[in-house]
Amino acid sequence: MGIFARSPYIITINESLQEGSKIDLFLWNGTGAAPATPQYTLSKLIPATNNLNTYYNISPYIREYITWNTRQTPYNTYSALNTEQYCNVKVNRYKLNSGVYTFLNTVTGKAFDGFGYYEQGYNPNLTYDILHEQGTFYYAYDSNYNPSSNVDYRAGFVALNSGTSWTYKYTNLNTGATNTGSITNNSLREILRVYPSYYAAGNKLEILDSSNTVLWTATFKPALNCRYTPVLCDFVNKYGAWQRTWFYAASNNSISFENTEYNLMQSSFANYNTLEGQRKVFNTNGKKNIKVNTDWVDESYNELLQQLMLSERILINNYPAKLNTKSTELFKNINQKLINYQLEFEFSYDIINSVI
Repeated sequence: MGIFARSPYIITINESLQEGSKIDLFLWNGTGAAPATPQYTLSKLIPATNNLNTYYNISPYIREYITWNTRQTPYNTYSALNTEQYCNVKVNRYKLNSGVYTFLNTVTGKAFDGFGYYEQGYNPNLTYDILHEQGTFYYAYDSNYNPSSNVDYRAGFVALNSGTSWTYKYTNLNTGATNTGSITNNSLREILRVYPSYYAAGNKLEILDSSNTVLWTATFKPALNCRYTPVLCDFVNKYGAWQRTWFYAASNNSISFENTEYNLMQSSFANYNTLEGQRKVFNTNGKKNIKVNTDWVDESYNELLQQLMLSERILINNYPAKLNTKSTELFKNINQKLINYQLEFEFSYDIINSVI
């Protein structure tokens, strides 16, 4: 069971003759066993004798156990997903009758800081927990910058919760050469988006099950001959996993500042010092902004853009940022054969260090 904690996840208890209910909610990070005692115990009485339903939205509690203080930048290794970026969930369900709680069953799963769209209905249940959209994606490539030593030119990864005997397969887009390997059974893993020796050409990546049926596929292509220095963007996507993209066209940096002004008491009067002035400022600080352009993209970019605009965790050139662009038209190829989106980000810190 996969849970997307930015959308409501409801535990329902509706049992014959119940007077109320409760749940014990166990939350923990990592691969160990559940805690001995629950982090939360929630209880409710039924609304009425003709309405026995009791509901518990556990998503807000889950989000307390997911943090984004680290970011993975793999190049040639396949590693476990950072344990702080997902949460194990165990829910014990009970009904209340004649003042006694009776155990019903246990619900378990893994939760991610993702969300579902309204059109998808209730908290979407993925057929396979592969935390990255399918499609075609581009990554910054420059033969002068070796991704083995330059993390800003690494293509990123696909996070997934694997099944038994899953495998991955890379297909070189120029030569057709392939590279395959096995994925650790039933674990949260990071699978490289691009095989290290295929960076110059790009590759198709497929995730396959034990019978070699393709479960998921995406194509990753190098963005060549960039006229400008690409702007790196890492963000938490709708599945609750880091995803990497770049802005390839022109970018512009700017700063803004603010302060508080007050009227200054003169140090001498009436023969005042003309160097002092009549007003003074304090608490002066500033913010950095960057305006970026996607370069020409097609209509399929709209889904990535939507996920980026809805993300609550964004890094621009390895620094935390927030998106100041609050709306944009989602263009269609029928209207414009090629589309350029312009976005403005504000870095989420003061220019003068004011951390306390």
